[in-house]
Amino acid sequence: MTQSRLEAALTVFDDPTAKARELLGLHRAWSTSRQIPDLLRPVIARAWQRQGTVPGHLRPLGDAAVAERRDRAEDLASVVPLLGDRLLPLAAEAGNELVVSDDQGYVLWVSGPAPVRRKSEELGYVQGARWRERDVGVNALGTAMEERRPVQIFGPEHGDEDQHPWVCTSAPLLDPRTGTLLGVVTLSGSYRTAHPHTLSLVTMAAGEAMGLLRSRHADGLRRLARDAGQRGVVPARVATLVVDDAGWVASAHGYGVGERIRLPAGLSGGPAWVPGVGQVFAEPLDGGWLLRAAVAQTQLELRPGPPPSALMRSGPDATEIPLTARHFELLTLLAAHPQGLDAREVLSRLDGAQTEVTVRAELSRLRRRLGGLIESRPYRLTVPAAVVRP
Repeated sequence: MTQSRLEAALTVFDDPTAKARELLGLHRAWSTSRQIPDLLRPVIARAWQRQGTVPGHLRPLGDAAVAERRDRAEDLASVVPLLGDRLLPLAAEAGNELVVSDDQGYVLWVSGPAPVRRKSEELGYVQGARWRERDVGVNALGTAMEERRPVQIFGPEHGDEDQHPWVCTSAPLLDPRTGTLLGVVTLSGSYRTAHPHTLSLVTMAAGEAMGLLRSRHADGLRRLARDAGQRGVVPARVATLVVDDAGWVASAHGYGVGERIRLPAGLSGGPAWVPGVGQVFAEPLDGGWLLRAAVAQTQLELRPGPPPSALMRSGPDATEIPLTARHFELLTLLAAHPQGLDAREVLSRLDGAQTEVTVRAELSRLRRRLGGLIESRPYRLTVPAAVVRP
């Protein structure tokens, strides 16, 4: 979220009433024809283009369900006090309310002047309500979720005419570890209170909140490395990595890796192949993993059964993975073509395969099963493999 990308709904020189009147004409033309007007801001044009039939307001969640969502959104909840400190004084002064929603668009925290809150309650903009675009039409909260960027929506830029008396300014809150959406922070009030500076203030508050999460994550990595060392799980003469559950590196000994590695899906304790790292022995830690370099080369034995299975050997360690007949056929095919195959080539060599889409889906499921032993583009095995028949 950089300042260069910010686009306020109006300038300090615009008359809010005249601006609303101009936009109302555009909105009514769009409502009739569904043709996007040329004069519309690009971010609003994209949002109007996305809007289909809006089902109407759903029943808000009850207090117990809201409390459960707050508990699950631990990182989001931890920055709500900071957002309140930064934005509530502005909200009270400008006649706005502060709203924080989760990654699904559910409103979990609402605060601000009582008169504004009473008016927003008439719209169903209340704690427990869900305000994605497809739930209530184009609105700042939902559009910030879709665009993954700060957005200010003024008056008739809203999809629903009931929301035209409002101006809403939202910024997404992204997890600094994964880049996934944690929630959205919003200031909402009468369109007469619209000001371009509000967009900068909400954006800066969201940035500060994510900076706090980033700092806490760095502290967590240091704590993970320290705990691993104190427990004596980091051997001195073996190449090791200590990483958190998202693959961020807490400590590295004997490995030249960056700040983050890609952990294979479905990683469990034992032998594993980690892209960019190689064959390791994975040991779970509280909040992460210890990855020790494997001394022996991993090999994959494909056993037709019945039932078919794959035996992953790494020195004295062995892990047996049950397979479906189709997955065994795919592994046998990849073992016979170590240089790799693309989806079309796999399709042409499989019996009974229907489309490239189904081939990709099966290979995706198989990659999750084998914890990184299959790469894509092209699909290929990253370890030696052979069919072992009884």
